[in-house]
Amino acid sequence: MKKRIFLACLLMIFLPIVSLATIRPVVTVSSGIARANVYSSKVIAFAPFQNTYIGSNHYDTASDTGLFIGGEAVFQPNWAWQLGLSYFQNSSFIESGNVYFFSDPAFNNLTYQYQIQSRRISIDTKISHAFEKIWHPYLSASIGSAFNKAYQYTEYPVTTADLPMTQPFANHSNTSLTYSAGLGFDVDITEHWRLGAGYRFVNLGNVNLGTTPLQSSTGTISNSHIYTNELLAQISYLG
Repeated sequence: MKKRIFLACLLMIFLPIVSLATIRPVVTVSSGIARANVYSSKVIAFAPFQNTYIGSNHYDTASDTGLFIGGEAVFQPNWAWQLGLSYFQNSSFIESGNVYFFSDPAFNNLTYQYQIQSRRISIDTKISHAFEKIWHPYLSASIGSAFNKAYQYTEYPVTTADLPMTQPFANHSNTSLTYSAGLGFDVDITEHWRLGAGYRFVNLGNVNLGTTPLQSSTGTISNSHIYTNELLAQISYLG
């Protein structure tokens, strides 16, 4: 419902503008790095005791690549607006931490790690203003769906006497709302090609591992919101 309202608002605002403008098709390829907050701390019950899983790394960095397909309309002198669909995917973020048996830091017998990957499909928009005909500083935003996966949970013993979980937390995928806001600039290198660089703040939404048959509760290790700061290089073709 929220997505439909968002689309309706975009059409009401920009349809009169676009109807009076010449639309150029745009294809943009983006690549760069994303730094995400991956820290989590969870208490999970294993009858008749409970363990605490507490992250040891707050942030991790991964590569991020994307493709945008849409159109650009010039609606005022030196002003342009792009609208289209984008697909982004990051390499795996890694969360690692410590397992406290009985939720007691004195029983720190295991460490753990798992991986997080996100794929996003979004409605993407960009508003730019041309300076000296070739420079195009811009503001951007997007909203869409993220397909997040937490997988490959692994435990490592601190000493040879410690034993990892025999049935680890399962892989799990979920769909979450994602949105972004950013800024940057493009520069014309020919009539049809542009190079650019930009920053984006992105909310990837939530992600969690599956459960294990060994636990007596339904809780699991999870990240309620994964926020990323991204630096991207871009190359665009305009028809």
